Amino acid sequence: MKNNHAMLCMAAALPFAVSTVFAQNQAPAQPVVEDAYTLKVPTAPASQVSGTGYELKGTTISGATAAPSQPILTAPVGDAAAYKTESGVYLYPTVFVGMGYNDNLQTTATNQISSSLINVAPQLIAEMKHKGDRYTALVSANNINYASSAADNSTNSEFKIAGDNYFTARARAAWSLGQVRSTDPRGANNRPISAEPDRWTSNNVDGRFIYGAPEAQGRVELDLGNTNKTYDNNRANTAVADVSVGSVASRVYYRLGTRSLALGEIRSAKYNYVSSLSTDSNTERRYYVGLTWDATAATTGIIKLGRMTKDFDLAGRQGYEGDSWEATVRWMPLTYSAIDLQTSRSTAEPSGFGNYAINTGSDLTWNHRWTRSLTTRAAIGLLKTDFAGTTRSDNATSYALTVDYAVLRWLKIGVDWAGIDSTSNEPNAAFKRNVTMFTLNASL
Repeated sequence: MKNNHAMLCMAAALPFAVSTVFAQNQAPAQPVVEDAYTLKVPTAPASQVSGTGYELKGTTISGATAAPSQPILTAPVGDAAAYKTESGVYLYPTVFVGMGYNDNLQTTATNQISSSLINVAPQLIAEMKHKGDRYTALVSANNINYASSAADNSTNSEFKIAGDNYFTARARAAWSLGQVRSTDPRGANNRPISAEPDRWTSNNVDGRFIYGAPEAQGRVELDLGNTNKTYDNNRANTAVADVSVGSVASRVYYRLGTRSLALGEIRSAKYNYVSSLSTDSNTERRYYVGLTWDATAATTGIIKLGRMTKDFDLAGRQGYEGDSWEATVRWMPLTYSAIDLQTSRSTAEPSGFGNYAINTGSDLTWNHRWTRSLTTRAAIGLLKTDFAGTTRSDNATSYALTVDYAVLRWLKIGVDWAGIDSTSNEPNAAFKRNVTMFTLNASL
């Protein structure tokens, strides 16, 4: 089932990796929190394309501030050291290397395939600043090799250029252009399992305009995006999944106090499936009201409550109209410890089983820095998936534990473990999986 892609579970266990190679179905979404505790919203499943605006927006976890120093759509580099070229361009190279074991590659209930693996993921960010504006180019690759299942090997890549432009103290805008080449691992959706993973290419254009100074009474944001996703192989099964997504989102913030704002948000995404054999083309809309706050030095959050609709182009096909929400609350009892609670409810694109899926999930994550060198991350997630038009209902529980040790300023080693237990009233859809990794992260 593509809507519950287990890449989200693996993100919980591999916070520095870009390893989509473990992506499988029916795993809960997990936010990734790095050293600075900057929230990164869960990435959409590889087999699901979401347009701009389908994230918990805001340049901080709460969105209560919009400091010009924060990236808008350009790539963040955090505290990484850089190599400065003579032309004034800063280069930030990093590499992730992981060696481990996956005991259920295809997330099956029977005939499970297990294998040791090696994952190598280099990345390079180039940054240039000019008169207050910021521009970045990102290039990354992600190669996974399984010792006992070469058919599941994959190499993914991403290229993106972006710019954050500041016109006045009130007005700023950002844009990004990029291409992603990735895969749906075998068993990651309801399509028949082929001899090799389903490879796809996605071309993406995104833009955002913001009007309102960081401390102003109000702020307005507008997002526009377009994504074209095309499968490159196994066309007998994947051609019906080619899709173009156009999206728009608008948000209004109104300051209630020094540390809190009310918000209203409308988002719309039009999914146009290219194949004449597909009946999945639809329009999805979300309507939210909510609150963002930096209530104290220890607590921040954003809560959005509202309604969601999914209307199919095909007359008579069952759509959705119901409750939807997005919320994240962070508590930092200590400057070196952060606890995040995230919950959401929304629909997901059709996956070949049922008209669509309704995902209701909650995740709890604890990041703690024990010493200057030693950090840990523990996470647990719950996800309930109901398949509209069927009686099928899945429940997945995921666990993750990460330990990282900074040997040098530029070198970290670690151990990651992630487990998932997914049950279903369809016996063949239930599975268990454990993945253990020894990791290395290096930068300048």
